[in-house]
Amino acid sequence: MRLRKLVAAAVPLPALLGLAVAVPAAAAPEPLVTLSDNAAPLINSDRTGDVAADRPITAALSLKLHNQQALEKFLADVQNPASPQYHHFLTPAQFNARFGPTQADVDKAVLFLGKSGATGIEVSGNRQAITFTGSAAQLESAFRTRIGNYHDRVSGRDFFANDAAPAVPAGVSDVVGNVVGLDDHAVRTHSSKPLAKPNVVKSATPTVLKTAYGTSGLSATGSGVNVGFVEFDGYQKSNITKYDSTYGLSAGSVTTVGVSGANYDSSPGDGQVEVELDIEVVHAVAAAANDYVYEAPNSGAGELAMYQKIASDATVDVVSISWGACEAAEGSSAAKSVSSAVATGTAEGISYFAAAGDDGTTDCYRQTGSTARGVDFPASSPNVTGVGGTKLNVTSSNGYSSESTWNDGNNGGSTGGGISTVFTAPSWQSSQSSTYRKVPDVAADASPTSGYYIYSAGSWETVGGTSGATPLWAAFAALQNQVHGGALGNLNPKFYSIGNGSSYGTGFHDVTTGNNTLHGTTGFSAGTGYDQVTGWGSFKASGLSGLIG
Repeated sequence: MRLRKLVAAAVPLPALLGLAVAVPAAAAPEPLVTLSDNAAPLINSDRTGDVAADRPITAALSLKLHNQQALEKFLADVQNPASPQYHHFLTPAQFNARFGPTQADVDKAVLFLGKSGATGIEVSGNRQAITFTGSAAQLESAFRTRIGNYHDRVSGRDFFANDAAPAVPAGVSDVVGNVVGLDDHAVRTHSSKPLAKPNVVKSATPTVLKTAYGTSGLSATGSGVNVGFVEFDGYQKSNITKYDSTYGLSAGSVTTVGVSGANYDSSPGDGQVEVELDIEVVHAVAAAANDYVYEAPNSGAGELAMYQKIASDATVDVVSISWGACEAAEGSSAAKSVSSAVATGTAEGISYFAAAGDDGTTDCYRQTGSTARGVDFPASSPNVTGVGGTKLNVTSSNGYSSESTWNDGNNGGSTGGGISTVFTAPSWQSSQSSTYRKVPDVAADASPTSGYYIYSAGSWETVGGTSGATPLWAAFAALQNQVHGGALGNLNPKFYSIGNGSSYGTGFHDVTTGNNTLHGTTGFSAGTGYDQVTGWGSFKASGLSGLIG
């Protein structure tokens, strides 16, 4: 019976041959492309085991810009007074049309994420970043790398990270530049430093700052200008109001912009003093400006989402950044992805200022315990003005007396400065003879002994750090937006042109004494002109305003 069935099921040989020809060969697996910039920072770290397969991880894809060379030329031309493009900044729509990822690029990346099982997929307004969540197992499968738990032997910190550089299918690699968030090695820190009042020589109040740095000589209050703040914690408006009312400041609005669901204002954490320092220092000099406080999760994906939102919103004219991570902890993929977002905002006319850090030339010390030379990101980004720190001395009438490098030693901190290992030197820094970007670009008061007198968490205190110098420069830039009637974009080309010219002394206080040696690692010394301690120095408001043009 069984034999009969077999015979009955027999198929003529010609038909069988035809059937064999019609069966397709097994499809070859799509080649993978390794994202080399995305290797996790695993130096001095030991793997302690696998991350739980079901652990949820929020990460982000950073999509590639188009016409990168044309963008670099535009960024140079838009800051070149001799170019027809000078200060002809782009709208977000214009930027997207010329340089941004297309909708087809986004669709390709989203399809890839969807197949991996990712959820919560959110595309930034300018299509440059896609935030998503997946289990560790899903991300391991999607990016072809194991994700492990690690222990940093120097800092003692535990973190998770990808064991190897991730890879994506070749068909996706043409639109994906980086994946951010496969590790949580970097925790962005603020650099504000409170000091007990008895040790203060003289606190910097609005009157001191306006008089010493000369902003009282400008017919500007910041009116009509919007200042943005990059924050990973919250604040209480009542503290800002207390500061304003104490000094009789007629302040603009203060608005919180939550990113990726974050809003810390109902219960601020340890970073509250940072957020309130940032806002109050801007109010001290440019009170009438409107403030937009961007708050995001303190993660690689949260950081990228915030910078892309600032660029896609195009609401603010100036951005103050007091939170950062040393480049080695930040990682190349995250740094380059954020730097791309900053370049976008710069093309739209936004001016960015970031703290150079408070650990001298050993910027990783507080984060990893390393005493190797390193610089802070995003101060090292080419389209960001990195701000170093000084100790300000004033006269009895609050006039400017002198400044020296801020360096209070291992227990007090010192201004950050050095050479980037991620970003090459931009054209406007070529006279500083370096293959890689140098920081800082400028400086201002940062010593806690001459620090900023602020109202935070219900009390008055004096706070220092490059976190105070940064919003001071942002406030000066806000005044310049008002004085010159529009956006100014990346001010570094202008600062370096002035610094290298005959008008240097008109626009800057040159800080020539001190160094940023800290934690046993030899740093750099201040000297005449530019240096990797205080950059070109601090601003002489009226003089520099007349030169910015």
